[in-house]
Amino acid sequence: MSITTLLVADDEQTFLDFMVRLLQKEHQLLIARNWNEVLEKFESNLWRLNATILDVNMPGLSVDPFTMIEKLLKSNPTVPMIIISGQDIVLRHEFLKMGVFQYHGKPIDMMDLKLTIRGAIDYNRALRKLENFEKCEYDLVKYYQRLLGINLYELQERVKNLDTEKQKVPILIRAEAGGQPAMLAKIIAEEIDGKLFFQKVCHRSLKNLLPYNLQNGDTLYLDGIENLGKEEHVFLLKMLEDMNADNGHNGKPWPNFRLIASVSAGTVSQDGNSELDKFLQQLSNVEVRIEPLRLRKHELRDLISAAFEKKKRERFSYAESISEELYELLVEYNWPLNFDELNIVLDALLLTCQDKTLLPKHLHQLDFSDMANSSYPTLDDMVDEHIKKALRLTMGNKSRAARMLGITPKTLYARIRN
Repeated sequence: MSITTLLVADDEQTFLDFMVRLLQKEHQLLIARNWNEVLEKFESNLWRLNATILDVNMPGLSVDPFTMIEKLLKSNPTVPMIIISGQDIVLRHEFLKMGVFQYHGKPIDMMDLKLTIRGAIDYNRALRKLENFEKCEYDLVKYYQRLLGINLYELQERVKNLDTEKQKVPILIRAEAGGQPAMLAKIIAEEIDGKLFFQKVCHRSLKNLLPYNLQNGDTLYLDGIENLGKEEHVFLLKMLEDMNADNGHNGKPWPNFRLIASVSAGTVSQDGNSELDKFLQQLSNVEVRIEPLRLRKHELRDLISAAFEKKKRERFSYAESISEELYELLVEYNWPLNFDELNIVLDALLLTCQDKTLLPKHLHQLDFSDMANSSYPTLDDMVDEHIKKALRLTMGNKSRAARMLGITPKTLYARIRN
């Protein structure tokens, strides 16, 4: 069990001796006998305090107790405060309104106090975990905004201006294979809507497009809508039209959810009359395009560096840096599978390299020699390499590889035969 630290403050030595006997076996104690010592020990041990137990009627104050308690609570809200003082109901209510965790009157019930301290420590741990989680989420959102080249603030403003009380504007994401549109959809859902996120990977046999428990404010993400059958495109088109017209479905109103759909960047309108074309037109008010890595050469080094630093921390890797020679090769490469391929390459390098610096030789050792020897391949070479990479990533599953590439299985089979 991890050691917990409590700050105990009272000007009565008898009470402090009692608290030491009661708590020292289970906790590390910091003792204060006046408000000056409370402030000094609270501020110098803030990083390790789990709770504070104090009597408000102590010497050393030039201000009233309420002002001092408010100052302590604001300096670190994750440290719960337990006040022990006289039996004053009015005082108890005032302190509890300020955010004090609990107020105990004297004389103290030992079991009641121990249970309160246990609850305060659990509360402190939960708040710190939440704080750390929110910090990690914030860093992750910043990282993916940078990686995917998306200005989330501008997107939020566009969405906010188009949302209505009855309908949330749908969003279309265009991305090439490996462009990670699902990650962008999750970030949009969390940062803009903040409720449940449902994801469906689209294919022709997918029939139940809408989750049974979809509610107002939720987000439904359809990954690769061009892979759905005609019947599903008709259903989605009718759904959006009904929602626009405030018509219900089977006698019930549609939930006001956010629809986010992704489509391969190469999917273009044929004649404007197909159901897919009409559906894409309905989504065109807010369209986000994730640019492929080959079109971001001017910032590719910074993107690779950011991805490397993130993965280095996640893997606790031995390697600490990338050599200039390897940077040049990675920047020159066209990355046909974009971010997915970049992640796989960096993971492989970090998991296998035993040197402090990643070098071009490590690409050869991992059978990434095509990357190490890349020098402006032809279009056919790029297409073939694209297909090989997709088949490698899907372990030869041609249907999954076709979905990853944003093409039909028939097109993939034809390309392989040729």
